[in-house]
Amino acid sequence: MYVTRPLSMLRNSPSALSMAPPEGPNSGILVIKDEAAESKWLFGMLKDETVLVPPFPQNKKIWLSHTMVVGTTSVVEYIYALLIPVLNQPLSSNQYYIIKSNGSDKGLAYMCSKEENGSRLLGVADTPPQKFDPTNIYQEFEISNDMYYGKPNGFNFKSVASNGVTPYAMTHKNWRAYCKTLKTFQPTTEALGLDVSLRARLPPLTFSLPCKFSSPAVVVGKWYCPFIFVREGDVDSQIKNSPYYEMALQQNWVEVFGCGNNNNSGGRGVELDVLVEKEVVSVGGRAVGGVNIGDGAAWFGSSRVGLSMAIVERIRWEEERGGFEWVREGGEKVVKVRRREEFDGVGMWRRFGCYVLVERFELKRMDGSLVLSWEFRHTHQIRTKWE
Repeated sequence: MYVTRPLSMLRNSPSALSMAPPEGPNSGILVIKDEAAESKWLFGMLKDETVLVPPFPQNKKIWLSHTMVVGTTSVVEYIYALLIPVLNQPLSSNQYYIIKSNGSDKGLAYMCSKEENGSRLLGVADTPPQKFDPTNIYQEFEISNDMYYGKPNGFNFKSVASNGVTPYAMTHKNWRAYCKTLKTFQPTTEALGLDVSLRARLPPLTFSLPCKFSSPAVVVGKWYCPFIFVREGDVDSQIKNSPYYEMALQQNWVEVFGCGNNNNSGGRGVELDVLVEKEVVSVGGRAVGGVNIGDGAAWFGSSRVGLSMAIVERIRWEEERGGFEWVREGGEKVVKVRRREEFDGVGMWRRFGCYVLVERFELKRMDGSLVLSWEFRHTHQIRTKWE
């Protein structure tokens, strides 16, 4: 999952480019070209969309071009793409996934071929774009400046894999880069990842009884997930409608038991004996049963919605460091809460509520519509409330 950084901040503090992504597996940084980073010409009336140096912004579509003169003819080659930083790498690595944004292979990832027989001249053919796979190093490219007398002079491509061979067109040097606004991804607030202190604080129990859940939920973390990590229909539609998804981690209290004390018949205490489901997944607002692993993704129930295992591993890591205990293979997914709670207040109580802390990852499209929510009931965090 990715946090965001404004391009203007990176230009003002170049050392930030060498900073590792936030703690945890499968973490990355998206660069957002903000107003302060815009260059303009013609008395400020037009924006200069030329990209001279990395990093490339992710709220823009990138148009790369290379011109080669053959005799009296100029041959121009183009690449239209989303450039997404490789997971677990600082921006200074200049490593990107190159996702084609036009044509018949729209939404697929450019591939390097494996070097065979030593060179392209001996028969290394281009590998066509393929479905994105975060474990495939041959889909990782280094895009760095070509230098001319100490100044940037376009861009060069290189395979991150030591035995990788870039597509033939990318062997040319001095590619020019331009950007165009990506209308379906214009975030207005930064995604800063997890707020550790806010998460540890836990939401207040300031509501009145009866109450099924505390509201509003407290957002303790925010990230973005490029569409290549979300399985939802065909990639052509995804890159067009929601090239990125918003992921938020929320906390609130959910009632597991509640009762009233009519005619003071409840005595001074309450006996609890309830079952709490540890995980609940909802797709499109409807609960689904079971998670199936296949094709590098976790698929939820019988829906056609899935998350890349890279995202699932990150979610698991975030929940584990929050104290959640995962159910072992074949283990019981329901926890019994059995105890007696005593009222130690003055007078008689009227209502009682028992609440469990719920942490919920919500994945939304960029139009705000909900794709899925994944709830985790932290049964080690139970609170009671009397009135």
